[in-house]
Amino acid sequence: MAVALKPFVAWRAAKQMHEMLKRQWICSAVNAGLFLVGAGLLISGIVVLVKVFPDIVTKTVNKNKVFGLNDDGTLNDFTKTWAYPSYISTMQYWAFDYKNTIGILNRALYPDVDEKGPYAYDETILNSQIKFVDNGEKMQFAQATQYVFNPAKSCPTCDPKKDTVTIPDISFFVCSSCFELFEFYLFSFECSKLGMAQIDAFVEKILGNQQLEGVCQLLLKDKCPKLAEIFEREIGSFMDLFKTGPFVTVTVDQLIFSGYVSPLVSQLADRLIKISNKLIGTDIPLVNGTAFTVALNTENGTTDTLYTVLTGKTDYSRAGYTISFTSLHNESLSSNGDKLPSQWYAFSINIIIFTIILKHDIHGDIFKSFIKQNESLPLYISDVCRSATLKYEKKVTVQGITGYRYILPAEEFDYSISDNCGFCNPNTLSKYGAYDLPVNSTCLPSGLLDISGCQNSPVIISKPHFYQASNIVRSFVPRFKPTYDNDETTLDIEPTTGTVLAANKRLQINMLLNQFSTIGEYSVLRPGAYPLIWLNESFIMDSGTRDDLNSSLFKPKNIVKIICWCAIGVGITASSDLVEETYCRIAVDIISNI
Repeated sequence: MAVALKPFVAWRAAKQMHEMLKRQWICSAVNAGLFLVGAGLLISGIVVLVKVFPDIVTKTVNKNKVFGLNDDGTLNDFTKTWAYPSYISTMQYWAFDYKNTIGILNRALYPDVDEKGPYAYDETILNSQIKFVDNGEKMQFAQATQYVFNPAKSCPTCDPKKDTVTIPDISFFVCSSCFELFEFYLFSFECSKLGMAQIDAFVEKILGNQQLEGVCQLLLKDKCPKLAEIFEREIGSFMDLFKTGPFVTVTVDQLIFSGYVSPLVSQLADRLIKISNKLIGTDIPLVNGTAFTVALNTENGTTDTLYTVLTGKTDYSRAGYTISFTSLHNESLSSNGDKLPSQWYAFSINIIIFTIILKHDIHGDIFKSFIKQNESLPLYISDVCRSATLKYEKKVTVQGITGYRYILPAEEFDYSISDNCGFCNPNTLSKYGAYDLPVNSTCLPSGLLDISGCQNSPVIISKPHFYQASNIVRSFVPRFKPTYDNDETTLDIEPTTGTVLAANKRLQINMLLNQFSTIGEYSVLRPGAYPLIWLNESFIMDSGTRDDLNSSLFKPKNIVKIICWCAIGVGITASSDLVEETYCRIAVDIISNI
């Protein structure tokens, strides 16, 4: 019996050996196939995720972000979207109401102000005169903004046409830094060159009249030469008689948009002209008050500037970069090539910085694509007549979309930094004697920006409530409590497309007031930057822009990522021992049953 089993055992052993070899061969083939498939999926997924898809996105975004025309001469989609923006834009104003004007004038008190607002206005951006030049390399355009008061966005009781504020009289300090209005009407008719010396000349001219000189000598004998000195010292009382002084009460609407005529012009000037015409025989016309209307925003729906920017035709990354601008009514206010107008910063000791800055500036509503996280953004800000560099702060989420937040850093107003020296104006400092600065100082304290050369008036720009300004500036208005949330300028950008998600441009407009040391009534007025208003110009993307970003960028990107990660996952899984063993067993069973 044992002998009979030996052939069977041998046959069975041989069969098992054959099955094992067959299984090994099948498993090796399956493993090799799975490895190749897994490796292929893994590599393909990584390549698509890291290289192919980003390249497709880059080419698509860049191709679609060039200013230009379609074949039929109409604006292409990108230009049309920019020319007729759909984002929600609002301008908010807060006006300062001075409560201690008597103390300011008589006892050198620091300003005490109440804040009224916000007065909110819906903004509509109007781009016009669009023209392409230099074979489509450059685009010219004019940009205006229209403002419409929106009670729903304003404070509950705000009515700009009824609410009044007491403020430093802009005309008083613009048109009469030392009562310059006298020379304007009595001598050169140029309000910009007036001074106290002209008042003396006026008095001397009166005294030069033989009839008046005889009366003067008869009544005052040898005191006539001192009449000018007396007149100068007591002119404050004289102006009080005509209800004229350094402060004026106006409506908020007059301050911002509709404008007001200073009592210095409407009540005092005509009387002085009549006296001059009668006493010394001059023939000076009476004042045309409308020519002296003062308002902080004089361009509601109008513009005076034609910009030239790059279209991005040959360099996608430079689409929207400002290279020059032209004043439509005053050629001297146009940029000089890639430099700012010389009269804006004629006192600059570092003019070359403007060449560098203006050439690389982005126009404020156009930003390049593919912004790196720690990259700075150069920006030309027409409101403050200069360039600035925005700094990256942090990541933010706006309506579900991730963006980068940029801020206007304090360094832009720090005059200890050499690059900012070009924005100092020693003429302003010596003329107005503001703040306790060392002798021969050429710059205002940090936190203030002198734009008097641009505005033809002693206008000083700062962050609201003197946020991040030096201590001497912040302490000038004790009631101010500046904070990041209320006072910082912020810009939130989607970095791939350069789309603005949200923005808050916050600025404060101040007047740099002088101390009239020779005029008794105003001799103790504390020099410094007196705030008039602060503003927040805010932008938020509309739902259409948000949906376009989601549908054209983020959803395709997410779908591709899911597919790629699935491929990578399948590739990794396919190469695992457990999967190989499973597929090996299945393959053996299939082949065995054939």
